[in-house]
Amino acid sequence: MSRGPLNQLNDQSYDVIVIGAGAVGCAAARQLAGRGFRTLIVDRGDIGAGTSSRSSRMLYSGLGYLAARYPLWQMVFRPFDMLQRLKYTRDVMQCRAELVREMPNHLTKHKFHYPFRAGDQYPAWLVDIGFRVVEALGGWKVPLSYRRTTRAKAGQESALASGLSDNVKSVGFFEEYMYAWAERICVDTVLDAERRGATVRTYSEVAGLTESTDGWYVQLADRAPGSNGKATVKAKLVINATGPWVDRVPGAGGSNAKRVIGIKGVNVMVRLPEAYKGLGLEAFSSKGEPYYVFPWRDYHFIGPTESEFTDNPDNVRVEDQEIDYILKEANTLFPKLKLTRDHVLHCWCGVRPTSTINGHETSLPVRLSEVPGRAGILTITGSTIMLHRHAGRLIAKAVESRLGKRNAAPKGLLAGTKVDVSNVDEVLRNEHVVRLSDLVRRRLPCGLEPDLGRSKAEELSVKAAKILGWSEERRLEELAAFEADTAKVYRQLTNSLAKRKQAGAS
Repeated sequence: MSRGPLNQLNDQSYDVIVIGAGAVGCAAARQLAGRGFRTLIVDRGDIGAGTSSRSSRMLYSGLGYLAARYPLWQMVFRPFDMLQRLKYTRDVMQCRAELVREMPNHLTKHKFHYPFRAGDQYPAWLVDIGFRVVEALGGWKVPLSYRRTTRAKAGQESALASGLSDNVKSVGFFEEYMYAWAERICVDTVLDAERRGATVRTYSEVAGLTESTDGWYVQLADRAPGSNGKATVKAKLVINATGPWVDRVPGAGGSNAKRVIGIKGVNVMVRLPEAYKGLGLEAFSSKGEPYYVFPWRDYHFIGPTESEFTDNPDNVRVEDQEIDYILKEANTLFPKLKLTRDHVLHCWCGVRPTSTINGHETSLPVRLSEVPGRAGILTITGSTIMLHRHAGRLIAKAVESRLGKRNAAPKGLLAGTKVDVSNVDEVLRNEHVVRLSDLVRRRLPCGLEPDLGRSKAEELSVKAAKILGWSEERRLEELAAFEADTAKVYRQLTNSLAKRKQAGAS
């Protein structure tokens, strides 16, 4: 697939332009194209390169969404809040069942633990009820298979349970899923949107939005290496699906209203004992925030943090105190492990776009809003990758309510099928690869290996140069850019990195 100049889109008209090729934007484009709307999806970078690639990778069951941040006795005085939480959890569980049914090749199933400790904020009987309620809200379509047993019996059944601290009185077991490859979900979804008729344009930044009598003019600027093209396209409706960046899209109303509160989440990758492989854990931290030990191939990653982030999400980085906090919480749960920074393989962080109505407090549900004076620009906030299909359907229904139904027969429906990525040449030709990082990080699984794809980067750069027509100078530039991107997305601690290099040389 040859990437033509951006100006070939100049003066083109669309029913809908979707800004943002993360999980939600891709799902929206897929829904809209499948319903017969002429759709263009654009992103200033690559598909799934933002928040969607920096999540905690868990197909989360939703128990934490029922956990109120106020004393339990106040629940009876906040019925709207609890109803909101129940509805949101229902949506989560229904989406969980949908993804398990339609995307089995993108998921891995694991046994998770829930430790009940002396002095817990939530009593065991209430957590037991919470798990049952969550299962019921999902219609028992994909059971959690929750059960609770004594500490002694749990230790006999699970090495991870036997390593828990002495103040654990009992342990709950349940089944949960991890995304084997969240980035690939975005890629497969947008490719399916393209099969349905959508136009996909990456590395094309929205430089401005101008209202017309019957829609919007969208000014685009090419951000691919060596390109400086521009184009102006027209749309009847614009969907702002840029996640934590929604208030930063030029002309999209961000100066008039704050639609998101960014929540920063940090995760730390470590290697736990071999007997813990494939096992996970959910608990609450000393701050009362959800805390996890996620299984990841031969490793585990732990976290996340939950803190408000007000800076540009482009600038988010892992801080020392966040690493120390996560390790401290892990050592509280597993005191025998004595984890230090030397055990850290790498760490990463992202910013979750939580909805807000008043600019100060978070609002739990996925929200589709329209800023006064900006009719025709719909902004989606509050979604996670788990809810991306739900959010896509909300957007499509909103578009139909404004533009009418097109009665188009669904096309494509291939986003859940297994994708063969062994033919790298075909991936390069057909999957909108512009940069080496696109190929290593989001099209092929090697970017998720412990070395973050470094061992394959040289070989893949040669293949990319051949298929995409790069000069040797461009190939070397792409290798350097890949290293810079890796350092930006993943933080590796100097001491632990040096020790691993020394071990590899000995």
